[in-house]
Amino acid sequence: MSLRRTCRELVLEVILRRALKAGGDGLDRLQMVVDAAALRVLNSFLRMADLHSEGVTSVELLEESREPLPGLDALYFLRPQASSIERVLADFKTAPQHRQVHLCFSQPLDSALLSKLVEAPVLAPRVKSFVEAPLSFVVVQDRGFHFDTPEAITGLFPVPDLQLLSDTVQKLVDVCRCLQATSPVIRFQSELCQDVAERVQRELGMQKSLTTQSHSQPCQLLILDRSIDMAAALVHEYSYEACVFDLLDGNMLDADRNIVTLNSGGHSKEVLLADPLWEELKYMHLEAARELVEVKVDEVKRQNVQQDATAISTRAMLDQLRAAPEMRDAVDRMALHLAMITQIHSRLNTEQILEPLHLGLLEQDIACGIDRSGKDVKITNLQTTLQRILTDRPELSSEMKLRLLMLFFACVANVPEASRSKLLDVAQLGADDQQALMNMLRTRLMEVPESQRHKHASGCSHRVTKQQAARFKKNALAEGRFELSRFEPRLKDILEQLVEDRLSLEEFPVLQSTADDFGLREAGTATAEPLGAPVIQAKDDWSFATVSGTLESEHAQVSHRILVFVIGGFTLSELRAAAEVEQKMPRGTEVIIGGTSLLTPKRLIRTLRPHSDADPVPGGSGSGEMPDLT
Repeated sequence: MSLRRTCRELVLEVILRRALKAGGDGLDRLQMVVDAAALRVLNSFLRMADLHSEGVTSVELLEESREPLPGLDALYFLRPQASSIERVLADFKTAPQHRQVHLCFSQPLDSALLSKLVEAPVLAPRVKSFVEAPLSFVVVQDRGFHFDTPEAITGLFPVPDLQLLSDTVQKLVDVCRCLQATSPVIRFQSELCQDVAERVQRELGMQKSLTTQSHSQPCQLLILDRSIDMAAALVHEYSYEACVFDLLDGNMLDADRNIVTLNSGGHSKEVLLADPLWEELKYMHLEAARELVEVKVDEVKRQNVQQDATAISTRAMLDQLRAAPEMRDAVDRMALHLAMITQIHSRLNTEQILEPLHLGLLEQDIACGIDRSGKDVKITNLQTTLQRILTDRPELSSEMKLRLLMLFFACVANVPEASRSKLLDVAQLGADDQQALMNMLRTRLMEVPESQRHKHASGCSHRVTKQQAARFKKNALAEGRFELSRFEPRLKDILEQLVEDRLSLEEFPVLQSTADDFGLREAGTATAEPLGAPVIQAKDDWSFATVSGTLESEHAQVSHRILVFVIGGFTLSELRAAAEVEQKMPRGTEVIIGGTSLLTPKRLIRTLRPHSDADPVPGGSGSGEMPDLT
C-alpha cells in the first residue's frame, strides 16, 4: 500500500469517521479547522472531494477569521503549538464557535498546553474526542515524504541547531509510527546520521512501551545526509518530472501547490498537476514524453478531425475538439503537457544547456567523472573547459554559473585554493549567488567525508565511487541512451546493494542495538500487522487516545519495507531511482524515500541566497483552500 493511501485512510477511517461517530446524536457533518502547516500536510494526500464525501462541510484556516457556527461540530487538526492553542481558546472565550469539538494534533501536546485546554470553561465540556495522529510530514506521490524544512541544509550542517535536530527526529519517528515500523533495523552514514538514528530508536522505544501492539512492520531504515551525493541536487535531470520542477517552478508552476498556470488569449487558468497522463509521463525522458504526447495528439487527429489532419495546426485542432464535451478532458490534458514541454525547451535554450555551448555535456562529465565515450575524465580538462565557458560567456545567467561551480566543487576533491579562487574570479557571480556559494561551502557538504578522505589522500581527483564509475561507463556505452542522461544518483547504487545485502558495513554501519535483527531476509520473515499509527494508551480522559483503528486489506500485502531518509533533503531523481529499484524487488517489498525537504537545484539555491523576513520561504506552508482534482 502506498504511503499516500496509508495517510489518507488514517485521516478518513480513524480520525474523521471516529469524530463523526463520537458526536453521538447522528449528526453526520462537521467543519474542519486546520492551521497552515496542517493544511499543507493534508493537501499532499487528500482532495476536498474526499472530505466532502465524508461529511466535511468546509476546511477553514485557524489563522483566519471565521463565522461562528454554534449548531455545527468542528474537527480541529493542528500542530501542537502555543499559538494554535491560543487561537482555539479564542474561539470559545466568551461564546462557543461550534457545538461540539474534536481535537486532533499531529504530534504530542505539551502538558502545559493540555492544561490550558482542560481549564477552558466554555471549550472543555464540548470536547468529545482528543487524539494524536503522527502526520507531521508532507507526502510526495506514493513513496516519498518530506518535512518542509529547506532551512535544514544550513541549520543542520556543519553544526546542527538542536531544536531543528529535535524536530527532525520527532517527525521521522512520526513517519515510522504511521507506517507501523516501530522496530526498524537502522543503518547510518555519518556522525550526524548516527545521532539521529540513536534518537529515533530511543523515541520509538518509548512509544512502543506505551502501546499494546506486539508486532512491528518489518523495516530497514537507512539514514543518510546530503553529502552522499551533492551532484544529484545540482545537475540538470532530463526526466519529464524533474524538468518541470527544476525549470518551470516560479515560471508557470507553483511547486508548493502543484498548480500550473496556463495563459491563452489574455486569460489565465490554473490547473492541478495530477492527471493520468502526468502519471504516465513523469518518469520518462523529456524527449520520450514529448514523442508520446505527439503520438496521442496524432491519434486524436485521425479519429476526430473531419478534414485532412496535415492541413490543420495542433492548436487549431485542439480548439476544435474542445467543443465536444466527451473530448474536453483528454484535450485539456494534452494541451497542458504540450505547453509545459514547449516551455521546458524554451528554458533549456535560454540557459544554453543544449546547443551551442553543450553545457549539458559539461555537466554530465563533471557529475559522472566519465565522458560520453566511457573514459575517465581528466580533472585539468574539466577545469579548463569550465574556466573558458565562465570567461567567454558573460551572458550566462549568474544562477547557471553558480550551479556549474557548485557541481564542480561537489564532485572534485582537493581542488587547490588557487584554482578555486580563479574560477570564482572569472565567474563574476551576482552578490546573492556569491553569498549562496559561500553558504553552501560553509555547510561542508561538498567536502569529502572524514571516513572517505583516505581514498583521496593527495592531489585533485574525482569523488565518483567504483560502483558509480562502472554504472556511468555502462550508461555511456549503452545503445540508444541519451548523452545527457548518463548520470544517475548514487542512491540507486546504495539501494541495490542494500537489497542484495552487499552494502558496506564500514561505510554504513548498523545501529548496535538493532544488529541482532540485521538483514533483509531475516527482517522480511517477521509477521506483518496492518499499517497505521500505534495505539497510545489513554491515561485519563484528556490523554491521547488510540488512532490505530482497523485499516484492512492491502496493508498486509507489504512484507518488508525499506525506508531511506536524507538529512538535507532528497531529489526527484532519487525518488524515481527508488521506484526503479522497487520494480526489481520481490513482490511485497516497498521502498520509501524521504528527507528534510524535497530539493530541486532552483530551490536549493533559493534557500542558500540571503533573504529578508518579507521573502517567501521556499517550500513554505502556503495558504488557501484544498484543491479539487477535476
